[in-house]
Amino acid sequence: MTRLHLKVSANTSGRDFVVGDLHGCLDLLEIELARVGFDTAVDRLFSVGDLIDRGPDSMACLRLLHKPWFFAVRGNHEGMLLDYLYEVSQPYACRQSAKLLVSNGGRWVFALDSGTREELREELFPLVKELPYVITVGEGPARFHVAHAEIMTGSTDQHNWLDELAGLPLDLSPRRILTDDELTEETLAGTLEPLLWGRRLWKKLDLNASREVSTPAGMLLISQNPMHPSLSLTYVGHTPLRSMMLHESHMFIDRGAYKRDALSCLSLLSHAEVRSWLS
Repeated sequence: MTRLHLKVSANTSGRDFVVGDLHGCLDLLEIELARVGFDTAVDRLFSVGDLIDRGPDSMACLRLLHKPWFFAVRGNHEGMLLDYLYEVSQPYACRQSAKLLVSNGGRWVFALDSGTREELREELFPLVKELPYVITVGEGPARFHVAHAEIMTGSTDQHNWLDELAGLPLDLSPRRILTDDELTEETLAGTLEPLLWGRRLWKKLDLNASREVSTPAGMLLISQNPMHPSLSLTYVGHTPLRSMMLHESHMFIDRGAYKRDALSCLSLLSHAEVRSWLS
């Protein structure tokens, strides 16, 4: 059974970095790792998920899962890939999941040669299947979490598209943010949709009431409520934004790397440096 919450001890020998949605852009990651002098012997890299789709080399990003210094949570794109691979033996379900995969940048799966397709199914599929939904690193004031979208309860309204087309208002308000103490297997099992698909939290952020802070990694937009009193700093991705954002302990770091334009980049953050920005 897949473990929903992975706890990792604090790094006492090196540095911990967090990277935004890779989406197949291993080349951009390698540039960033070289820039910070990443040492695979002592440093660690945590990913907010969405290793695959849209970019040029999804397989190379999945192969990072073999590395002992690399940790990732499941993103919605890994979820779509798993749905397809699980349903290959069920023709109708497979067609539906294949359509969803392709429409979200997963055409690469169907272009693989037979050997690489076997690698995906036999070697990488078991690793993707075991990806947790939340990773917690360390304890105390330096503790941080990694998730894909948002750590919240309630429906995301992700599938209420008929209401949206009809012009009816959607309830985008956060139901409730989970606390450090609530990040249990039992509680997380009831919040899988928000963990992969949620966008309620950042949509409620009041940009006009937020302040901009210049950091070595780019502009950081800090809301009027930057930290939730009972949730440690939580790195998330999922929604590509023009700048990093901090709201209710959620640090949004997806900068749309796969777009490769002037307004996008791959965020690679040192957790120790982020703590210094916020102190």
